[in-house]
Amino acid sequence: MTSDNPVQDRLDELDGRETSARLLLERTLRLAGRRLDHERPTGPALRLAVRFHRRAEHAAAELDDTIAYLERENGR
Repeated sequence: MTSDNPVQDRLDELDGRETSARLLLERTLRLAGRRLDHERPTGPALRLAVRFHRRAEHAAAELDDTIAYLERENGR
């Protein structure tokens, strides 16, 4: 984050967090010998995958909310 704009910094942070979590989710599932559209992994791999998925979904939702807010504020 090198911008002087804290809003852009936050957007960049959320985008990076979502991307990172999705990559970790895919890697966890691949290491567990599964793909996203196949049988769910069990045990620790499933717990990790769920955590990474939730982290990615939370970051994506916050990013969408932030962008929607900024669009509404600029539309005034």
